[in-house]
Amino acid sequence: MKKFTLSCLAALVAHLSYGQQTEVSAHLTSGAASFRGAAAASEAMLVLPTAAGVRPYTNDAYGRRPAFSYGIAGQVQRVTAAGRLLGVQAGYEFLRSRVQLTSVLDRSGTVVLADGHTTLTNSGLNVHPFFGQRFDLGGVALDVTAGPEVGLVLRSHEKGEAVSGKGVRYGVDQDLSHPSVDARARLNLTAYYRNTGLSLGYSRGFTNYQGASEGDANGRYAQVFRAGLSFRLGL
Repeated sequence: MKKFTLSCLAALVAHLSYGQQTEVSAHLTSGAASFRGAAAASEAMLVLPTAAGVRPYTNDAYGRRPAFSYGIAGQVQRVTAAGRLLGVQAGYEFLRSRVQLTSVLDRSGTVVLADGHTTLTNSGLNVHPFFGQRFDLGGVALDVTAGPEVGLVLRSHEKGEAVSGKGVRYGVDQDLSHPSVDARARLNLTAYYRNTGLSLGYSRGFTNYQGASEGDANGRYAQVFRAGLSFRLGL
């Protein structure tokens, strides 16, 4: 009986594995990140604090304007005979957004008109489990996938500069507090020709960078548009 049961289990595993393959790939990503939500900023002010030892800062660094972002990732996915996909991608990203600086509050309390921008860079690890479907387009394999995405934010840094009408330059360069986890939903399209692929993706964040609940008047949520190259490895 024991041998019969083991034989049945072996046959079941072989049946489930028939026609399946595991693919390992490396990904280079670029794109643009920005913030959405009622409190995401289109314009901001650079503030020069009067208190000693306090560094200049942007009064609202969470900008609606996109900035160039980039990253690298590795991916493992299982492809069934019917083209169904199940996998996980993990990597490291630098997600950058921008806000326009229109004025400076100097140490005398005077508002000075100025022009410039601040770039906010959130960097950290990214994990994206996914499921999806592969479509055969005659020599091109199109993978359509979706799933949750967890960004483990390790550093948030603002850097910017504004120039007044008189040519005076003001700068900001410092780390900011940040949530440790940025939860997002992600949709991806990847077209493979042989072992090289082109990918497009969009991630919509649900973690409020102000620490409030979704829908709050102070909501600021990340979003990421991605485009990249992928390379299937013969492992």
